[in-house]
Amino acid sequence: MGAAIGSFLNVLGLRYSEEKGFKEAFKGRSKCTKCGTTLRWYELVPIFSFILLRGKCRTCSEKISWQYIAVEILSGLMPIFVTQAIGFNYLAITWTLIFWTLILIALTDIRLRIVPNYLVLLILFMGSSNIVYRYATDRVNRYGSGLDGIKFLDSYSLIFSFQNEIFNHIASITFALILFGGIYLLSRGSAMGMGDVKLSVALSTLFVWPDIILVLTLPFIIGSIFGVALMSFHKIKFRSAVPFAPFIALGVTLVFFFGYDIVNAYFKLFNIF
Repeated sequence: MGAAIGSFLNVLGLRYSEEKGFKEAFKGRSKCTKCGTTLRWYELVPIFSFILLRGKCRTCSEKISWQYIAVEILSGLMPIFVTQAIGFNYLAITWTLIFWTLILIALTDIRLRIVPNYLVLLILFMGSSNIVYRYATDRVNRYGSGLDGIKFLDSYSLIFSFQNEIFNHIASITFALILFGGIYLLSRGSAMGMGDVKLSVALSTLFVWPDIILVLTLPFIIGSIFGVALMSFHKIKFRSAVPFAPFIALGVTLVFFFGYDIVNAYFKLFNIF
């Protein structure tokens, strides 16, 4: 089912337009991007069709982008990994939806350099619903502050966080606005798009202080490494524009699954804790 969702995300990502949004994404059957042949049902089976067709169109033998099978595999594995990480519950469902949404955001940003407002609002809605869910369950169980989120950095989150969870959420949103909003204002939009700023604020509803620090700084580190690698192969120039949302999505993924291990390795490297 997850792989099927991934196949649908590919369609949405390729058909999204800045003028019409996703309105045209649901119209018409899938076609080969080279010869325009309408694809049969057996050519659209997630993962297996790509393998059976050997990554080529059945009609014109044009190579099929690896993006299709990569997104399908990633989307299929995500529900399994999320459930293994936090168990099967309401939060696992919303987090799976969040990761699928981030995949779609990454696809549209890579193709059009756009972070759709619809998708940012969707992440904001799911982040807010997670807070409401935790508050409701804590009230029923009569423990916690009602806003206490998952501590992705484990004990390090407890060391550097405020005692009041409301302050942690306020600090998280403030940090996102100062870091991303500051870059946007200082560069007048040339170094950071407003879509990235909106996305960072939406993510601050999912990651409380201090987890949000790692979530929003990792993309810069990963992006720098990726950019240097591309420049070394003469794929881009120093001032070339690079979509940043994919790096944000990768940062979220790394912190969700390996946040504690990353921080623990960093502090052990410098023998701090």
